[in-house]
Amino acid sequence: MNTKICALTIGVLLCGSALAETADRTKEMVVQAVVGEFDHGAGVYVITKDVTITQGTLKVTSNKGTVTRRANGTYQSSLVGGPVCFRQRTEKGDWAQGIADRAEHDNATGIVELFGNAKLFVGDNEERANYIVYNTQTSKAEARESKDRKTEGRGVTFVLPPAEPDVLAAPAEGAGGSEAAGKPPAKAAKPPIVKTANPPKRNEPAFSRCA
Repeated sequence: MNTKICALTIGVLLCGSALAETADRTKEMVVQAVVGEFDHGAGVYVITKDVTITQGTLKVTSNKGTVTRRANGTYQSSLVGGPVCFRQRTEKGDWAQGIADRAEHDNATGIVELFGNAKLFVGDNEERANYIVYNTQTSKAEARESKDRKTEGRGVTFVLPPAEPDVLAAPAEGAGGSEAAGKPPAKAAKPPIVKTANPPKRNEPAFSRCA
């Protein structure tokens, strides 16, 4: 594995994978870097400096990493430095955005693991921990001090958005609301899905790397 190139680009069609936004699974995954070493026989690509991985709305950036192609055509990415930054639009139209010292991404399962000083935003919700694992298929995440659960450390922080002003102003059930008047509560209309082209700006300089 001793061939070096500039602006390494690897394009592979990944129709079998399932990621957050359905359309992403039909897109190519493109890996770019300033310097790359590759072994096509082993399916291993080692990239360094200004690393960017994209597939549809998914984008991951880092200083260096390794992409390994499995026998079934799926890929595992291991990325470090910078810190690592990732973002991907969800089927609900909002964005998942994360940063960490190191990240592992499996395009077959859609699992992203964030190690060290990890932060994850999904829409308006924020999680902070030393280790966060996020499933881009289900938008479910788990945060803890370590992957092996053997240490407690600083623990986990969840930052949850407040209720909307109109919800806070509405009368509570059983206090003169629609149920007290003998009327069933009206079903709230589902807001339309709005898929913005770009993720929201965060007060974290590292997020600008994968905006």
